[in-house]
Amino acid sequence: MKKNSPPKKKSQKVSNRKKEKLAIVGSGIAGMGCSYFLRDHYDITVFEKADYVGGHTNTVFVPEEGKKIPIDTGFIVFNHVTYPNLKRFFEELNVPTKKTSMSFSVQHVPDNLEFCGSGLSGLFAQRKNIFNFRFLRLLLNINRFNDESPKILQDPKYKEYSLHRYITEEGYHPDLLTYYLVPMSSAVWSTPEDLMLEFPAYSLVRFFLNHGFLGLNTQHQWYTVDGGSIEYVKRLLSSNKDRFHINSPVLGVESTPTGKAKLIFKGKRSEIFDKVILACHADSSLSILKKPTSLQKELLSQFAYQENIATLHTDDSVMPNTKSTWSSWNYRMDQIQGKIKPHTIYWMNCLQGVSKKKDYFLSIGDPGLVDPKKILKRIEYEHPLFHVGSLKAQGRLSELNQKGPIYFCGSYFRYGFHEDAFWSARELSETLLGRKVWN
Repeated sequence: MKKNSPPKKKSQKVSNRKKEKLAIVGSGIAGMGCSYFLRDHYDITVFEKADYVGGHTNTVFVPEEGKKIPIDTGFIVFNHVTYPNLKRFFEELNVPTKKTSMSFSVQHVPDNLEFCGSGLSGLFAQRKNIFNFRFLRLLLNINRFNDESPKILQDPKYKEYSLHRYITEEGYHPDLLTYYLVPMSSAVWSTPEDLMLEFPAYSLVRFFLNHGFLGLNTQHQWYTVDGGSIEYVKRLLSSNKDRFHINSPVLGVESTPTGKAKLIFKGKRSEIFDKVILACHADSSLSILKKPTSLQKELLSQFAYQENIATLHTDDSVMPNTKSTWSSWNYRMDQIQGKIKPHTIYWMNCLQGVSKKKDYFLSIGDPGLVDPKKILKRIEYEHPLFHVGSLKAQGRLSELNQKGPIYFCGSYFRYGFHEDAFWSARELSETLLGRKVWN
């Protein structure tokens, strides 16, 4: 991999001289996907502002008794049903995978409530809840939501509904939001509680249904990359590492009078490409467009992002007191200075089987509960914040790619996850090639 942008020009093979020059801004799964699908058709250069390739594919190696344990801190899990493109991609790269579980627990510290979804023993891990009317009412509301919510996918009026509006108008008890839907949804999208209430109900239900979150009869088998997600990045880079340039932030991009695109770098340096793909977050794409069109402004401005700190640590004090409720995903709510402060803890031993000697955890949005002495690493990520306006904009994002020379892709084209970013890369690649990339 090369550092610093732009790269030095070098002589090209005769076979490459007629290929158009294509720049890809961003080396997350969207950028990697485009580079993979278009590798034989363009003279590709990928620019990445960070010091590694992968974006949310970020494996940290932790020393343990002379060994280095790979622990993922961004992309961690996938399944074969709702991640079909990623599944095929991994198969083509011969990426090793292994089964995992997607268990989920809730811990509301002020109310001394702990439960998980792993059968009756998990739901009633606190035996007092067997006779707790409020808790039993919550379970009834959960079952009702699982049974009834898919019906809204047949009625387009619900595309205008936020999660809070839907739950309120349908007469569910508010506890369904407080103790279940908001915790689970916040854990999935790494979104604060107040913003989760404004999440589009239609998109949430569709996602929950597709991903097996609406009861036992809808669950899928989940998988993780054996050896960490870095394994698929290594395989991708093995044959085209020189195309990727890390520590190379793009400061601006604009169309030229000749129909090409100019990338601007530090020191006012620039380089001309036939085409440019902005495979980064929507807000980042908008910010580097020197002269965005009215359509680009209208659509890209509908997507905002939340900064989240992922803390890799060994502090088990943030986990539920009832150990039988420990799950892959654990949503904890604390009262700090009079306000409820939630955060999500991934139990990496359960998710990835990283160690049999020590427990490792990844906290998203830790409010300061993790013992600093037990912190291994902190990583800053950004996650999309969806609302009704962004859902409407998603339906029109393909309009951005109807003509060049600047094109767009990323997870914001759908739900904000790895499969969605890779799917958008495939869609864009097929648009540029004028044919299917896979049979």
